[in-house]
Amino acid sequence: MNPWTLVYEGYDPKKESLREALFTLGNGYFATRGAAPESEADEVHYPGTYLAGGYNRLETEIAGRVIENEDLVNMPNWLVTKFRPEGGAWLDLRSVAILFYRQELNLKKGFLSRTVRFRDPQNRETTVVQRRLVHMSQMHLAALETTIVPENWNGRIQFLSGLDGGVMNAGVERYKRLNSRHLEPIWSGVLDDRTIGLLVETNQSCLRVAEAARTRVYSGDQLIEVERKLVEQPGVIGQEFLVEVEEKKPVRVEKVVSFFTSRDFTISEPALNAAEAVGPAGSFDDLLQSQALEWDHIWERCDISLENSDQAQRVLRLHIFHLLQTVSRNSIDLDIGVPARGWHGEAYRGHIFWDELFTQDANRISRG
Repeated sequence: MNPWTLVYEGYDPKKESLREALFTLGNGYFATRGAAPESEADEVHYPGTYLAGGYNRLETEIAGRVIENEDLVNMPNWLVTKFRPEGGAWLDLRSVAILFYRQELNLKKGFLSRTVRFRDPQNRETTVVQRRLVHMSQMHLAALETTIVPENWNGRIQFLSGLDGGVMNAGVERYKRLNSRHLEPIWSGVLDDRTIGLLVETNQSCLRVAEAARTRVYSGDQLIEVERKLVEQPGVIGQEFLVEVEEKKPVRVEKVVSFFTSRDFTISEPALNAAEAVGPAGSFDDLLQSQALEWDHIWERCDISLENSDQAQRVLRLHIFHLLQTVSRNSIDLDIGVPARGWHGEAYRGHIFWDELFTQDANRISRG
């Protein structure tokens, strides 16, 4: 039992919502829930990316009254990575036989991994290994690596790597009657052969948010070029491509993403800065190495060691980990607080509460 990892084995749709929250990765500037990259918001999964302090207000008429709600906005989903055998259906774990399923959050190095082996209706067995991170020291960068091994078949795999700005706030049942479409598309396009970009704006607070995604494809360790087809609709952009695969030989798709807003310091324009940042960003392994080093430095200062209790140690480190992902060095000078749920989801709408504890402290300070 490793006190530095949180592990779940077996796929349980009823528990995915909780696991996605626990597997959230963030850096004090933005955070992304641990949803499967191929998933969309439904009764099982809820992809969500949230900017620290990224709020928007909307009005909704309910029972003859106009209600104003301020929400922590679900920002464009950068995870979008889908795949299928050519001519088949996009992977949906509910429609295949799952042979092995494991998720592991590495608290020590700050990354999430998922391993799935499944059998599809055509009796093709496939193993998928994914790793992701939201970089703690390079606060505008995140990355996702997907490795696919066809275990007993040859052919072609079709991939889709995209950015989805058509998302809305729908993660909490009791808020679903409220107006929840906060984002308006501004621009999307191709930045180079491997890179796409997206720019949206919140429709009341007028906060512009840009993402750029660079997708590279590897056969084994060899970088390969693939013909890409642009897939685009308002607020959504992606690239589809086909890759030849052979039995037992891995194919790897590496997606590096940048995230900028119009509120950032010392920038020109968020879409421009997103494009400039993602191009020279290193490989996934490069980013993971620097991520691990940064978390090493953080844990040297913030770890609390317990004796003779691996389970209590793991739980304590998990709480510290999520606190550090909510408020970090990257949060300095940002106009944010500490939300009750961190930047991990839409419960409490990302609000900060002035509760009895803070009130008592404030009274003691005012009395000297």
